[in-house]
This record gives sequence, structure tokens and C-alpha cells, in this order.
Amino acid sequence: MTPRFDLYDFIANLIPGVVFLWCMQTMGSLIGWTLPLDFAGGLTETSVLVALSYVTGLLLQGVSQGVVERYILKPLWKGFPSERWLLHDDKHFSTDYKSRLFSLITSRFGVSTEPKLPSDCPSHCADKLRLKKNRELFYLCYHEVGLTNPRPLVLNAHYGLFRGLLTMFGLLAVFSFTGLIWTLLTVQSQAAAFGVWTALFVAATLIAYIRCKKRSEDFAQSVFDLFIVSMANKLPVEQVSKA
Repeated sequence: MTPRFDLYDFIANLIPGVVFLWCMQTMGSLIGWTLPLDFAGGLTETSVLVALSYVTGLLLQGVSQGVVERYILKPLWKGFPSERWLLHDDKHFSTDYKSRLFSLITSRFGVSTEPKLPSDCPSHCADKLRLKKNRELFYLCYHEVGLTNPRPLVLNAHYGLFRGLLTMFGLLAVFSFTGLIWTLLTVQSQAAAFGVWTALFVAATLIAYIRCKKRSEDFAQSVFDLFIVSMANKLPVEQVSKA
């Protein structure tokens, strides 16, 4: 299992890196600027290109996790699905589903599913503490089922890939739009090409965002569902029925 995900991790970083460098090279050539890369070279040039593409992909993933996820996706979603869906006023799961899930978590790990709130805790502070507690409960469930079923690992890997693609296409959209403005002011003959690139990158950014959001939801749903099924197989019938 591990070698497969190591290979997937390599490809998931390599492909966005290659696409990003190629797009930058193509757009740069429109205004007479090119990267010092040869996409049609021999073995040496190809080896350097693969190495630079992989490093570029790693950097894109770093930006996607440290910046895009933290400062754009999480605030936009008001918390990850794994955290938000366990809030008492959230409507994604039914009340019965959440009650059963909380009961099974308590039975399996012996932990409380409610955060300890200070008596003078304001509402926004309480919301943060609840989301933090829900994140801890989610990862308990994830580590319980992640080693026995590959589905959450695959969905999490897909989420990381689409998050990286979202970052890549978003950056390319910004660069192409900047090139569009620059060519409109200087080399107007290339403005149409930059306009096409901008439209393509904006559309790709929207598609990557939709898939990223869907994969994050599928990941959280699979972990909770598999945890309930796993506990139904492990706990005594009497204890499961009380959950």
C-alpha cells in the first residue's frame, strides 16, 4: 500500500509542476520571455525538467496547504466538513446519525464529545472550541479506519491533488490576466491570446474548486460512515443498539 501512495504522491506533484512550467513558458513566449527549459530536449534536459517540475509541484502543494487551504478554503467553507458537520446546528447529518456517531466515539475511545467551555466564553470562542473538538474526534475516527480501508486515503489524496490544481490554475489565471492587461497597454497583437488563456484558466480554476470541495466532503463522509460500520462489527450487539 505504501509504495502505491508514494508513486501517486510523486505523480500528483510532478504533473502540476510540468503543466505550470509549460504554461508559463508558453505565455512568456508570447511577449518574448521564456524560461531556460527545453521541453523537447534529450535525456539530460528531460531529467532536469522532471526534477524542476517535481520541485515546482511540491512548492505548489505547499502554497495550496499553507495559504489557499488556510486562508481561503477554510474561511469560505466556515470550517472543514469533518468539523462543521458535527456541530449541533448543522443540517448535513441527521440528529440520529450524530447521536449514534458520538455515542460510538465515546464507547470506543472513552472521550467526551463536548468541549470544555469556560463560563465567560463568548459565542465566537465557543464556536472555535467546538470546531477544534470536532477536528480531534474526526482524526480519532480517521486513524481507526484509515489503516483497514483504503478509501479515505484515496479520497484524501484526491483532495490534495485538486487543491494543488486549484492553486496552480488560480496562479496561472492571475499571471495570464496580468499579461492581458500588459499587452493591452503595450503589445496589443498578443492581447487576444492572453484573453483566451485567462478564460481557460478561470474555467479550470472553478472546476478544480468544485472537485476539491466535493472530494473534501467525500473524505469526511467516508471516514464517519466507515467508523460506524467498523464499530458495529467490533462492539457487542447490545452496546451498538444503545448507541
